[in-house]
Amino acid sequence: MLKFVKGAILFAGLAVLFLTFGPSAVNPFAKLSKSADRRSIDAFALPAMDGSEWSLGAHQGQVVLLNFWATWCPPCRAETPALVNVHNELSGRGFSVVGVSMDDDPASAVPGFVEKYKISYPILKPEGFPLANHIDTLPTSLLLDKHGRVARTYTGMIPETVLRRDVEALLSES
Repeated sequence: MLKFVKGAILFAGLAVLFLTFGPSAVNPFAKLSKSADRRSIDAFALPAMDGSEWSLGAHQGQVVLLNFWATWCPPCRAETPALVNVHNELSGRGFSVVGVSMDDDPASAVPGFVEKYKISYPILKPEGFPLANHIDTLPTSLLLDKHGRVARTYTGMIPETVLRRDVEALLSES
């Protein structure tokens, strides 16, 4: 019995470490970078799935979450409801989520996904977007402040409470 208890404790400890520091984990205790340390990303415009064009410049003065994801990615599917919730609740206050589909054929893969998850934010195609070439892990998200500077990079699924906390902090900045 003692051997079983020790094994269970070891397993639980390893599980906690993996969930905290594993490749698809976001550290909930991490903070936004200081305003003076934030770097701008180059302005860009990309085609949206609906045929329009989305540009970062048109969202100056807003907090933007740039989410790189794919329909085949389990953590991406798991985080989508949280992104939809926070976008729907805070979009009237100057926050926007924009997804960049990393699917091989977004035209066939994305529409059903958007319908299933009731995604109300734009989904972009990464055609010719140099930043997309540097994304190694999905999902990866960049939280941009009102000046288009990266305030935080999330590698892996973002817990809704963490996203909401960070967005609220950026919305309250002057």
